[in-house]
Amino acid sequence: MNFRIYGSRFTVHGSRFRMAFTARRLLASFLLVAGACRGTTNPDPIVGTFLATTFQSAAMGQGAVNVLAQGGTLGVNVANNFVTVGTLIVPANVNGGVTFTASLAGTAVRTDSTVRFNLPADSFVRDLTFTLTRNRLEARNQTVSGTTYDIVLTRQ
Repeated sequence: MNFRIYGSRFTVHGSRFRMAFTARRLLASFLLVAGACRGTTNPDPIVGTFLATTFQSAAMGQGAVNVLAQGGTLGVNVANNFVTVGTLIVPANVNGGVTFTASLAGTAVRTDSTVRFNLPADSFVRDLTFTLTRNRLEARNQTVSGTTYDIVLTRQ
């Protein structure tokens, strides 16, 4: 048996079978198969890591507070199976003298262009409805327990 890997063909001696197979044909076949399979692997638009780029809250009768500027944060990662992990931190100077921290471990539920987070931790995030807009999840002008929130989570 003789194989010439780097050449343009290989030959199997002792057999009636002789085959010329160019590297270009092999590459073209591979690309054709890979291209045909590519379209089915696109993840859902809510899969990924999102960080708050806008996070404002306004208690009833008070002005809006930029929670991010005060040291707060909100970030969530949504896996392919819609399981979520993340953290919400509202600093003490925004939350009546006590820092509020909550886990965002749970699941994301998408219905058309809206997303809700099912979270065991008791926080306002599970009461908001986010709208999927390009690479963002937006909860605009939504009131939970007397506080109005304006939150934009941007995919990283």
